[in-house]
Amino acid sequence: MKAFLSVLLSLLILPAFAQQSDTGVTADVVSIDGALTEIIYQLGAEQRLAAVDTTSVYPEAATQLPQVGYMRQLSAEGILSVKPSLVIASRDAGPESVFEQLQAAGVRVVRIKTADSVDGVAEKIRQVADALNMSSQGDALAVQVTAQSQQVLAQLPADKQPATLFLLGAGGRGLMAAGQGTRADALLSLLGARNVLNYAGYKPVSAEGAVQAAPDFVLVGHTGAEQSDSVKTTLAMTPAAQKDAVHGVDVGMMLSFGPRLPQALEQAAALIYPQAD
Repeated sequence: MKAFLSVLLSLLILPAFAQQSDTGVTADVVSIDGALTEIIYQLGAEQRLAAVDTTSVYPEAATQLPQVGYMRQLSAEGILSVKPSLVIASRDAGPESVFEQLQAAGVRVVRIKTADSVDGVAEKIRQVADALNMSSQGDALAVQVTAQSQQVLAQLPADKQPATLFLLGAGGRGLMAAGQGTRADALLSLLGARNVLNYAGYKPVSAEGAVQAAPDFVLVGHTGAEQSDSVKTTLAMTPAAQKDAVHGVDVGMMLSFGPRLPQALEQAAALIYPQAD
């Protein structure tokens, strides 16, 4: 109850109007998820953004906006401080109580829940556009992204299933390997690749585990220089390392399932189907 009352109090002391941009457009939208922020920029509605979450790092201009924290650790007070009339958030954002508090404070909340697929990205674009009253622009962008994605997929060899391992850096926890049901697995499935791991979710990977998985290709989400030695040590004896097929990738682009999906598919395909270039 105290938390709820503090949210209402913070709303009461806020100015009555959201901020306006230099062009006179009201900045009244908070975007929570990097892919959703990218969509808003692609739609040309970035001037409506009052704030974003910390996963919104593309385009670079988004990093200059006020931030409301990490998408899984939000606070209603932080979001209300930028005076939004609309919050657009992905299914992964939370905690749920924050969105309940925002709605109780009179803020419109739109949750985006779509599949990690080409069709899912198109639907995600349309849902964001609808929330912004830009349905026609959303339809056009969805059609464009779908066509470009399908063009990339149509060029993939139909008779190959490259054995692939997708790794992410996890700070002090070392390297995490993407199993079944993850966004990395969805990306590999779209590309016709075989995920060498059968377990669900993300788990730490050891050198022994990497050798046992026997990947022919490894995609490593950018983790920074501090992870480079760990990557080399863990993968040294794998088939992928033996043939120099361990590749760093932009994890923000690869796993966001946003409007840059065609580029993600094209770049990943070039790495795991090198003979198809």
